[in-house]
Amino acid sequence: MWARILTLVIKEFLALLKDKRSRIVIIVPPLAQLVVFGYAATFDLNRAPFAVYDEDGGAAARELVAHFEGSSHFARVATIRREAQVRPLLDNRDALLVIHIPRRFEADLLAGDPAPVQVLLDGRNSNTAMLALNYSREIVDQFNEQWREVHGQRGPSAVLKMRAWFNPNLESRWFIVSGIVGLLTLVVTMLVTSLSVAREREQGTFRGSSSARWRPRSSSCWRLSGSGYPCAASCRHSIPG
Repeated sequence: MWARILTLVIKEFLALLKDKRSRIVIIVPPLAQLVVFGYAATFDLNRAPFAVYDEDGGAAARELVAHFEGSSHFARVATIRREAQVRPLLDNRDALLVIHIPRRFEADLLAGDPAPVQVLLDGRNSNTAMLALNYSREIVDQFNEQWREVHGQRGPSAVLKMRAWFNPNLESRWFIVSGIVGLLTLVVTMLVTSLSVAREREQGTFRGSSSARWRPRSSSCWRLSGSGYPCAASCRHSIPG
């Protein structure tokens, strides 16, 4: 059985490579979609505009703002001097979030008391807002850790830290691309198999191969294998005569 399948796999490869349109179908669209979706479809948030409303003006406040400016996820677009400027920035989508640092921020930190920081977000796009909030929380946590180390303050007794071995930067491109590869493999496999059947019907060789001593499973396998893709997922399907 496998020798017969191998023979017809070679035959399908030769027929596929001779047809210019078939070569284009199995090569160009998958590569184009892989490049486009791999870089366009992403869950990462980069260069999100934010504004700063700093009522404290101390060194600690400036250091916290520098953490946001140094992140690749945010880009500072405005500095707010009064509270009335916050709402127009968010309503007009000039800024995705506003960092509000209240008075006595540095004094509370030096005294070892909790120093609140307010993050005002444009929640019309809930997914983007949640991403921005999570990134803001990470930046504030990094600031807290550095502040405790420099000033000798004690932090929590137990801290949960996550470290990813694969994709340590947690870039969504790496798992989106792998999913797209599997999806394109499935789609192109079915497409090329359909083209193979249509080509043999046009050439009048389909009924001859169907009437030969081939089982439906074997026929389906060599057609899929001849397209250059695994046939195991579709071996249970038969092609009607």
